[in-house]
Amino acid sequence: MTQSHVTQSQAEVAALLPNPPGAIRRWLSAHPLAVDMAILVCYLIGAVPLAAFDAFTLVTDRAFGNFPIIFGYTTLLAIRLGAGVVALIFRRKAPLVGLIILSVALIGDVGALAVANGVALCFLLYAVPVYRDVRTGWIAYAIAVAGSVVSLAFEPLLGEVSLYGSTSVRDVWATAIMSAIWLLVVLLIGINLGNRRRYLAAIIDRAHQLARERDQLAMLAVAEERSRLAREIHDIVAHSVSVMIALSEGGARAVQAAPEEAANAMQRSAETGRTALTEMRRLLGALQADEVAELAPQPSHTDIPSLVRGFAEAGIQVELHESADIEHIERLQGLAMYRVMQEGLTNVLRYAGKGAHAQVRIEDLSDGVAVTVRDFGRAEGTSGPTTGLGSGRGLAGLAERLRVFGGTIDSGPAPDGQGWQLQAFFPNDPQPAPTE
Repeated sequence: MTQSHVTQSQAEVAALLPNPPGAIRRWLSAHPLAVDMAILVCYLIGAVPLAAFDAFTLVTDRAFGNFPIIFGYTTLLAIRLGAGVVALIFRRKAPLVGLIILSVALIGDVGALAVANGVALCFLLYAVPVYRDVRTGWIAYAIAVAGSVVSLAFEPLLGEVSLYGSTSVRDVWATAIMSAIWLLVVLLIGINLGNRRRYLAAIIDRAHQLARERDQLAMLAVAEERSRLAREIHDIVAHSVSVMIALSEGGARAVQAAPEEAANAMQRSAETGRTALTEMRRLLGALQADEVAELAPQPSHTDIPSLVRGFAEAGIQVELHESADIEHIERLQGLAMYRVMQEGLTNVLRYAGKGAHAQVRIEDLSDGVAVTVRDFGRAEGTSGPTTGLGSGRGLAGLAERLRVFGGTIDSGPAPDGQGWQLQAFFPNDPQPAPTE
């Protein structure tokens, strides 16, 4: 899968992902400031005339000509009106604080402005479970009910200054109970809508998260496949080029003393190059989305004898010892075993050079199969690596291959101190090694 295909898939998924239901609700959610300003304007349209009516009633009926009372009461009306404005402005950011402010402002308010502030209190009580959580909503309900009871309890005490006369204790408690029921209804509506909003947001967020995870898994699969192909290409190039260089160097040295052997070496070098080129084209064709790659089976454990013969023809003495029955192993494990031997013999040819003696052992252990490739140092009369130093990617790639089967790989000097060895272990019950 190419990057353009991944991008196209992301665009298609984004078009199918869920959105919050309702065009009007989506518009309201997208324009919170406009909604808050509309609520504030509606509050002012109702509260300002009611405050003016309270002030007019006080001046004409209760305190005509008493300027200290008029001044104090109008100042109190302005404070209560400002409290409603401030509470509604912070309805989304701090609904509980706004509710407390309005509850305090309603204490002792027996005028018409109490109606507007009571409606604003309901808006704030609704906003607490919607913009906070259910637990905070019940706390806000307790505060609102307590404020309502305290405010109603003040009415009998304010009989002398009340605009509409005194109220009996029975009426106060009846009104408090009705107020508590009404506030409970408002709270339950807010809890229901708040939970639904959070549930929908969680579902939508989960859908987007799953889409992102799917795209990430697709890109990881692409990267893993590229890494696998890189390992395959490395194995092909490292093996084939090492064999070609060894054959070419041998042919160059024997061109005058043994022309026929030199020609044979060059012919084998050309065949090795053609084989490597064919495998490279096959792997690169798999990377092209618009091309059909040539199909051919990957090498397996059944191709090990031909691999050994190829290195023997390249100029190293290889002994193959099989003491394990490997016919029953699966093909992917056989491919890993083949690549281990290919990498080990390539390193023998690269570092020990032509004429070196190498052993390949396949041993059946109690808990698995061990594959060992070792050499006994450079042959006499030779010096220096044939093809230069490697990059270390071959052993890293082998470690990744064996990790799939829960196996291990180890390389280092041979136990007897002569030469180098590469040893891989395949357990009988292949399980992938845990990732860190």
